[in-house]
Amino acid sequence: MKKYAVILSFLAFLLTACASAPADSVAATPEPTATPVITLEPTPSPTPAPTMAVYDEVSFDDWRDGAGCTMPDYTFSAPHKPQPQEKAAWPTDGVTLRYNAKTLEEAAEIFHTTVENLKELNPDWQDKYSRAGGCYWGLKVQADPYTLPMNNVVTVTVNAPWVESYYDRTEVCDVPASLDKQARAALASAYYFQYHWWGIHAGFLPYEKLDEPVGFFNYRAADGAFYTKFSEFGSFLHTVYSDAWVDDMLSMDPALFAEGENDTILTLDGDRGGNIAYCGHLFTEPELQPNGSLAFWQLSLTCESDDFKGWAGEETIVPDTATVTTVRLVPTENGWRVDALELPS
Repeated sequence: MKKYAVILSFLAFLLTACASAPADSVAATPEPTATPVITLEPTPSPTPAPTMAVYDEVSFDDWRDGAGCTMPDYTFSAPHKPQPQEKAAWPTDGVTLRYNAKTLEEAAEIFHTTVENLKELNPDWQDKYSRAGGCYWGLKVQADPYTLPMNNVVTVTVNAPWVESYYDRTEVCDVPASLDKQARAALASAYYFQYHWWGIHAGFLPYEKLDEPVGFFNYRAADGAFYTKFSEFGSFLHTVYSDAWVDDMLSMDPALFAEGENDTILTLDGDRGGNIAYCGHLFTEPELQPNGSLAFWQLSLTCESDDFKGWAGEETIVPDTATVTTVRLVPTENGWRVDALELPS
């Protein structure tokens, strides 16, 4: 039984597609894990995949200093094992592996199975399709329990001291330890942005009301917001994300942000709930792809048991389900950029 908080209908449509002490960055050698049951990408075809241009590594300092806008401050922990949510524990046995797919054929290709097998694993597969979301939700993709990877992570603290709201000023998140420092910072910046302004909350705060609406927009970002000039906001986005990701975000209909008069930022305002059964998330090891990108799985752990009664009691919650989303970073001459990321909760 799914236990989701109420989601505002506008944001459900708009956003569906969905510690260790600070130290200098440390290059970590991930500990070996069990051989994965499944692989990240479909079996390569006999035709060689096009290769992406090879770029020199970009340092964290060069990446941050070359952003063309005021960037947050970053601190990095030493590598450590991932930690679950408070009152949760990682399962010692395997979990059910699930995936949200646009089509059954997509899921079959990614998980090296057949559409017929997916239908057998999901007798209610027709009921799992959401017309609003345009995909199948929570498809079970393999019969055997999936063994969770316990690869090292690094905790990154992202802090934008000029942001007015204490809640929005800082984000603490884990990223794979095997990423270099610049890639860690880019990925942590994406988590920061998406948790605060393009995910749980949508739009910049504080804002001021427009004299006249501009399309869907009734507000512009005001002093104390993450950014108030669209040119700086665009520089941040292109420093963190791929050009394709930024273009997709700003061309949504309706979009959350747009450029206003005199370099202002038009913004919407809204919120959505999270999954109350969320217990934490893990990562598979980043793997270099034929096109030069880095791709890996984010495994969002939830407790889907009917016995789950919430977090008010004293008992430890053990997740039983892992939902897969792909994280992808692409190389550019100015460093790694995030090209695919969904929030785990």
